[in-house]
Amino acid sequence: MIKPNGKTVLCIGNDPVHLNLRCSLLKEHGWIVLSSGSGHEGVIRFSQEAVDAVVVDLNHGVAESALITGELKRLRPEVPVIVLVAAGNTLADGVPYQANAVILKSQETSMLVDALRALLPPE
Repeated sequence: MIKPNGKTVLCIGNDPVHLNLRCSLLKEHGWIVLSSGSGHEGVIRFSQEAVDAVVVDLNHGVAESALITGELKRLRPEVPVIVLVAAGNTLADGVPYQANAVILKSQETSMLVDALRALLPPE
């Protein structure tokens, strides 16, 4: 296991299997990980917890991801948000401008850790 880096990542996802795998991956790379099983729950948790970055993966449509990303950025615009999308999905209006990074789910394992490292450099 890699030494904890003290940064907290909130993972928002409505697929429990993928959410658990993502959280495990990030913990293995040293992040403190919080999770939320829905967009609504994630926004509430985000407003109540100290979070350094957010990963959004909502399977029920890119419009929901756009709505949640917009609300996260409205609450705390300085916190980086990464949105995961399935190949072939068209991003909803505004997502590329709201999110700090957009990653295809098929490339998540290879790119998510690198994206978080770039967005959350060590202090």
